[in-house]
Amino acid sequence: MLLRTTLLAAAFAVLGTVPASAQTAAVPFLDGLKPCYVAATDSQREYVPVSGHNFTPYAMVDIYIDDILQTIPPPLPQPQVNFDGSLAGSVPAPFIEEGQRTFTLRATEHGTANTAIATSKVTRLSVEQSPGVAGTSDRVRFRGRGFTALDKPVYMHYVFAGKSRRTIEIGLPTGDCGLFSVKRKQFPFKKSPQVGVWTIQFDQKPYYDPKASPRVPLTVKVHRAPKVKPRSARAR
Repeated sequence: MLLRTTLLAAAFAVLGTVPASAQTAAVPFLDGLKPCYVAATDSQREYVPVSGHNFTPYAMVDIYIDDILQTIPPPLPQPQVNFDGSLAGSVPAPFIEEGQRTFTLRATEHGTANTAIATSKVTRLSVEQSPGVAGTSDRVRFRGRGFTALDKPVYMHYVFAGKSRRTIEIGLPTGDCGLFSVKRKQFPFKKSPQVGVWTIQFDQKPYYDPKASPRVPLTVKVHRAPKVKPRSARAR
């Protein structure tokens, strides 16, 4: 269930210089964000772009997520407006334990009232099976979220001993945050699956890729069913 891990810091750059006469006093704004961002773990979160315009050239800026100041450790450059009033960088999406919620991105200049705000959603990348314990031929429900490529189907890859044994297409995810919910046999095989540890990997690739991003692996242990001795009938 991993997204690519990257350094949790924003990067901003100052580009060139222009005369003060070229400065404008237009209202600052942030470009719109995509509908939903994904958090896999606290250290593996999708980055939210900070793309602003009409700020005061060379002004230092504070970046907030949900009114929490995003700190950028030295020696990385601190958020600063470019020569043309633009602002460019990125910050990690907020972490969320489960489900999804709305968050706010805010950029505020030091010492002025210039502020720009943008909103989006964040979701926890996850897949769950209910009930959690089932027979291999039992019908169970799989629910997932965080598959935000809404034009690509979600796939289930059944993997045993490091090899893909079968791939099944679930269908297109729905909603801003890429949800799915399907009910089917836990193992839709004609023959019983081999005893041992299986992985069902959920991703948006039609072929099995152990490094697919995003991906959520579910571990399923297949046990041999105990033999049940028939009860002897007693005459009455």
